[in-house]
Amino acid sequence: MRKKIMAILLTLTMAGILFAGCGGSKNEVQEDASSEVGQESAITAESEVKESPAAGGNKEAVTLTMWVWDDAQVPATQAMVDEFHEMHPNINIEITSIAGVQDYNTKMQTVIGTKDAPSVFWINFNLAKEYIPMGFVQDLTEYINKDSEFDITKLNAGITDAYTVDGKIYGIAKDTDGFAVFYNKSLFDAAGVKYPENEWTVEEFAQTAKELTGDGVVGWSNTTSDRAYYNFMYSYGGSPYTEDGSAANVNSKGSVEAMQVLLDLMNNGYAYTRAEMDEMSPSVAFESNLAAMTIDGSWMVSEYSTALGDNLGIVEVPGGPNGKASTGHGIAYATTTSNPHMEETWLFLSYLGSDAAQEKQVEVVIPAANDCASTWEAVYPNLNLTAFVKALGYNKPYLSDKNATASRSVFQEYLANMQSGMYTDAQEAMDAAQEAMNAAINQ
Repeated sequence: MRKKIMAILLTLTMAGILFAGCGGSKNEVQEDASSEVGQESAITAESEVKESPAAGGNKEAVTLTMWVWDDAQVPATQAMVDEFHEMHPNINIEITSIAGVQDYNTKMQTVIGTKDAPSVFWINFNLAKEYIPMGFVQDLTEYINKDSEFDITKLNAGITDAYTVDGKIYGIAKDTDGFAVFYNKSLFDAAGVKYPENEWTVEEFAQTAKELTGDGVVGWSNTTSDRAYYNFMYSYGGSPYTEDGSAANVNSKGSVEAMQVLLDLMNNGYAYTRAEMDEMSPSVAFESNLAAMTIDGSWMVSEYSTALGDNLGIVEVPGGPNGKASTGHGIAYATTTSNPHMEETWLFLSYLGSDAAQEKQVEVVIPAANDCASTWEAVYPNLNLTAFVKALGYNKPYLSDKNATASRSVFQEYLANMQSGMYTDAQEAMDAAQEAMNAAINQ
């Protein structure tokens, strides 16, 4: 599976897929996207029942359940459910949104192998490494091959490959993502600091954060995202894991050099500490004009655009000695091996992989449908979304080959310790993290 996840690097560099339009259809605009907000809720499609040839007339009514972990994406998902229900009025879909992927995984663990498992659910790279080997996720290859109206090649091949194991496809690609730097133009103007340009360095990023700090404003919001820190590691020639994913690599020379730059930013007061982030999340601080820059994913464009309007700027991530890097990812739709309604579920999954469904999420994520990515860019014509498109060309992997969730959690623990002021020396912190991460990988 490691080879499949790393294969995303090759496919996502094919930037040409991003400029083909979205199947010529009208744009019906409505997160690993990883939302920090939201509460669990259940929403059932209440669309007016209409007969259609696709519905099969008097077929028995079936209710499918669908789990997601981002409230910000519920409206778009509901729009998909509503349209599907019009096509198949005998099939009802109940959406349950759970606050954040960690709570989502915790709840999923309680229903695996039971009748309460969702009919359709989101899955990410981490969860795939857990759920597929345990036999929880249904192999969709047979359904894909038998459905002459469904073309898997119309979806981003890198994301499909990431959910393919031993030639078997376990997920229908939903979206893809990349990182960039969001900045507040008004805070730059007030500090007399020029706006950053795409071709900037990590050193320039650090200096800019310093110049912006003052008068109640911090230069960099910081982040609890390990992926954002991994970007810097790669840019300095390091990486979170070895190339084959079998061991941690956070105490390598490049990884430590990158972490020292960021640790110095925190210890010098140019970035928020963990205590400050616990009091106010980095995204809220940025939206509240308290942080001039934040490093975040493409799934946050909608939220930040709404919060800052014309004051929002976007620029590519800064480059280090080894260039730029962005940890790439994409969510997929999946189902369980114990699903009693596979016929109806496949109808829904195949619809979710269509341009008609994928274009409904363009306001919040980059669709996995090759012909819809440029539609996402067009939603925000005044923003530099090309920064994210370019990031797809230098995406990097960020997971261990086994026990991915456990080893990632260990790094996040040490990252929190660094952000809390427990370390001034990145080498010391990364040596400790390396040992603990390898223990988690090999447990």
